[in-house]
Amino acid sequence: MASGNRVFITGSNGFVASRLIAKLIDNHDVHALVRPRTGFEGVEDEVLRSINIHYGDLTDFLTIENIVREVSPDVILHLGARTPVSFSFEQPMDYQNINYMGTVNLVTSALKLPNLERFIFASTMESYGWQPEGVLIKETATQNPASPYAVSKVAAEHYIKMAGKAFGLPYVIMRACNTYGGKPFGTIIEYLTNCMLTNKAPNIGTPDAVRDFIHVDDHVQAYTKAMDFKLEGKEERIRNVESDPNRYAFNFGWGLQLKIRDIADRVRKITGYSGEVKFGFPADYPKRVVVEPYLSLDSSKSRKLMGWSPETDIDVGLKRTASYWKDRLGL
Repeated sequence: MASGNRVFITGSNGFVASRLIAKLIDNHDVHALVRPRTGFEGVEDEVLRSINIHYGDLTDFLTIENIVREVSPDVILHLGARTPVSFSFEQPMDYQNINYMGTVNLVTSALKLPNLERFIFASTMESYGWQPEGVLIKETATQNPASPYAVSKVAAEHYIKMAGKAFGLPYVIMRACNTYGGKPFGTIIEYLTNCMLTNKAPNIGTPDAVRDFIHVDDHVQAYTKAMDFKLEGKEERIRNVESDPNRYAFNFGWGLQLKIRDIADRVRKITGYSGEVKFGFPADYPKRVVVEPYLSLDSSKSRKLMGWSPETDIDVGLKRTASYWKDRLGL
C-alpha cells in the first residue's frame, strides 16, 4: 500500500473495522481505539497480538487528544459510531454526542498532527434519506437525512469538509450501503438468516423498502483502496473542495434495487426455510418513525477514481453468510 505505515482506527472491535484490521496487520503498524467497557469478541488472538490497543471514549476530548498525539498516525480510519438506525429515534442525544461530537474531537486532535496523510471517515448511504425512486444515487445528490443517526453522520461530514477547506485536513468520506456477511446483532440479512436457520418466523418491518447491499469483504476492500487513493497537495485540495464540496466523498455499493421481501425470498431458498414470514416490526423492537422507500448507490466514481470494484454478488454473499451462521450455530 502507498499510504503511511502507522494507522489509527476507531470502532476497532466493530464488524467492518475488525476485519479491516486483520487485512492491515501484515503491512501496517496498527493502533486500535477501544471503549473501556467493550472488548474484541470474535477477533482472533493472532490479530490481537499484532495490534496496539488504546482505551478511550470518542466523547472524551482530552483522552482522544492524548492518544492521537502519542500514536501520531499517518492515517486515521474513523469507523467508530453508534449505528442501529431505529434506536436513534429513541436516543437521539446519544447518537449526536458519539457520532458528531466524537468526530469533532477526533478531527480537532488530528489537525494538530504534523504529518497526517489522510483522515478516512465512515459515513453511510443513510445520509441521503429520501431520494427519487428508481434512480441510483450519486455523491452530488442532496443529503436529506431521515433519522437522528443519519443527521449525526451528515453533521460529521460537514465538520470534516469544513476542516478540509479551512485547515487543509486531508480527508476521504466513505458512503457505503448496507453491509452483511456475519455481523453479530446486525443487518436484516443476518437477522433473516439466523431466524430461518433456526426455524423461527422472522418479522420484516419494511418489506417494500428498496435497498443496496455489499458483502463485508467488498467493504473492507473499499477502505484499502481509500488508503491508496492519491490525494493532491494541501492548496489544490482546498481549491477542489471549494469548487466541489463532494470531491472527496465516495459511494460504495452494487447498485442493487432489491426489496427487503426479495431478500427474504432468496434467504428462504438458501436455508430451505418453509415457515412463515411476518410483515411488521417485532413487538419489542423500536419502530422507525421514518423509513426511506428507496436507497441504492451509483458507485461509478469510486470505481473510476479508486479502482474499487465489488466482487461478491448478492447470491454468493448470501450463501457465504448462511454457511457462516451454520458454523456459528453448530447446525
